[in-house]
Amino acid sequence: MRRPLRALAVGLAVLSLGTAGCGSDSPTPPPAVDISQLDVGSYATAPREIGKPGFDRARLSEGQRLGSFVSLPMDIDPRFTSQPYSETSSLMAFIETLYNLNLSAESFKANTPGFIAGFYSLAYSENEISLATSLTNTVLLFSDEHSATSAAAALAPAVAAKEELSEPVGISKHRDAVAYWKPGTQELHSFQASGQYVIYTEVKDAAKIAVGTTDLPAMISLVDKSLDTVGARLREFRPTPPDKLTDVPMDHDGMLGRSLPRPTEDGWRNPPGLYDRAGALNLSSDPVRDKKLFDEAGVDWLAYNAGHLYRAENPKGAQLVRDGHSAPNKLHRRIGPPKNLPDARCLEYRPKDILIPRFHCVVAYDRYTAEVWSDQLIDVYQRISAQYAMLAKAK
Repeated sequence: MRRPLRALAVGLAVLSLGTAGCGSDSPTPPPAVDISQLDVGSYATAPREIGKPGFDRARLSEGQRLGSFVSLPMDIDPRFTSQPYSETSSLMAFIETLYNLNLSAESFKANTPGFIAGFYSLAYSENEISLATSLTNTVLLFSDEHSATSAAAALAPAVAAKEELSEPVGISKHRDAVAYWKPGTQELHSFQASGQYVIYTEVKDAAKIAVGTTDLPAMISLVDKSLDTVGARLREFRPTPPDKLTDVPMDHDGMLGRSLPRPTEDGWRNPPGLYDRAGALNLSSDPVRDKKLFDEAGVDWLAYNAGHLYRAENPKGAQLVRDGHSAPNKLHRRIGPPKNLPDARCLEYRPKDILIPRFHCVVAYDRYTAEVWSDQLIDVYQRISAQYAMLAKAK
């Protein structure tokens, strides 16, 4: 993880949980809940209508839609299955790149006329990231091809100077890509203009960096493979014309409107938004587990706000997601549910670690599954209770 993302992650990171439960042919009816008896603290419990976005919010929504067409790292190379900072602490969709290109907002804007929005994808080859190889793809969407081409040519040397990468490198199958590395270091950065997009790819091998060895051909080969895969997937995306962005609805079937609004202290997190099944996998800490789970449960949408709200095909699917995202493991122990919400499944993270939230709760309601995290037990209980009440009122 690069330095700005590590700073952004402090205080909250994602839980890596167990595999999905099998479920039965018919879902178990949940216990009756009197929502008037739930402790929801100061959290809202009424669903709401999501109005027409302003231009910048519409740009951000375009970046979130773009996320459904940015290839999962594990689809580029099966090694990259760990996305530990995706769900709660990374800036995935963005309209500025302070945390993604390690450039100041002013420098970025000066080099990117016509920029609309972007989406960031990151995964590691193993859970121990201090020894892992990382693969990063940042896709920048522009208003036209000329703007994308000019931006790629400007951003490549700017980032190279910032990262102290001194030597240009040719990418064998993609001669139009502009790449740099620092000789003797297992780290390669590449920029390629592709239609209206700039694809920024970064490969870094922490283990080789630690022992001082390099394998430049291996890095070039991985960048080649990544550009092939990402470029092919992006050709399926249909960007919204800039003058039509504010006409695109922010919500879909009331999903965002029935998601729990986040409190002020969550303002630093990944921006609220709506993702389809493919986009949701980019926000998963365990995409291998969730790809199978979402297919089995029929998950079609994720609303990301004060927590996660998934919509499955039916109540059975919602319970599958609940069980899959609340299975205890050696680092997490089961704890009791909040008062008057017995069907919630809650966990406590055993080790003391400021980067991992201590408490986590999941509950299913009808075809929806809600998932929340917090460092405070009372807060995680109030979040899941308020989200459950909101779902009950929206039905």
